[in-house]
Amino acid sequence: MAEDIKEFDKLIKEKKISNVDEMLEKSKKLTANIKNLKEKHEKAVIARGNVIEASIKIEMAFDELITKTGGEDLVMNPEKKEFHLITGAKKENELGGLEFNDKVRILKEILMKMEKEFVYKDYIQSEEWKKKNKSFVDYFKKCKKCGSTENLSSYHTSYKNFGKEEISDVEVLCWFHQMEQEPKSLELPNISEPPLLADLEKIVAIRHIFAHVPISWFAKELEFDSNPKYDKRYFKLNQKWRNVSFAVKEFMSLQKEILDLITAYIKTVVLKRELFSNMLLEKSYKDVLEEAKKKGQ
Repeated sequence: MAEDIKEFDKLIKEKKISNVDEMLEKSKKLTANIKNLKEKHEKAVIARGNVIEASIKIEMAFDELITKTGGEDLVMNPEKKEFHLITGAKKENELGGLEFNDKVRILKEILMKMEKEFVYKDYIQSEEWKKKNKSFVDYFKKCKKCGSTENLSSYHTSYKNFGKEEISDVEVLCWFHQMEQEPKSLELPNISEPPLLADLEKIVAIRHIFAHVPISWFAKELEFDSNPKYDKRYFKLNQKWRNVSFAVKEFMSLQKEILDLITAYIKTVVLKRELFSNMLLEKSYKDVLEEAKKKGQ
């Protein structure tokens, strides 16, 4: 072992590789030339701390939305004797194994699904669809499943021509057989992404900057390192994020927008759940939970 160490020391001298003591000395000389290093360091620590704290609040909001919606509505589980008005994309005990990026991906899927539901609901309630529905019913005249001529309405079999439906995109069913249909995934074409998705991309990018990009201590202002490999990976959305102060302000502004929007989405979920509860159970969701709790005791 001692011989190995001697050989290693010899190699260091021959190759002129700095040892630890020499590197520390060089580091001291370099830092001595940095103006306001202590002040810059304190600002950088505070900035990173603020971003981390804000990230935690955002992630908690993500968890709330992911566990409250994103699954299916009106789910019956005969084995467990459970009935759920609305299910989440993930259960609370599944969140621990998810990274921040995983939650962002799930959240994007939930938001796009909700956006499609809003678009579809508005369209089905529009005068335009009411006229089309009447035309389709007049054309088919009876339920495709049972031949009934009562309480007929059109049902989408395909969404490829959504908004410009043709005869091949629908079938006419009676009320009973419409209720019997399995829910279909709303694959609506050309649906604009909700604004929140663009904000999520920015939040993820700035979060990665504070987590992975070192500070450039020699820069006049407090900035992140200008290494080209960071430019391509972390600053492609906005070069202004190189300035630490600007990046923090942008992150805080985005955090507020995201929390406000997620709160609004959660309110729509709560309202939907209350409507289901009152229509199907003739009780508020709170009363249903209280009764279930009592029966459980």
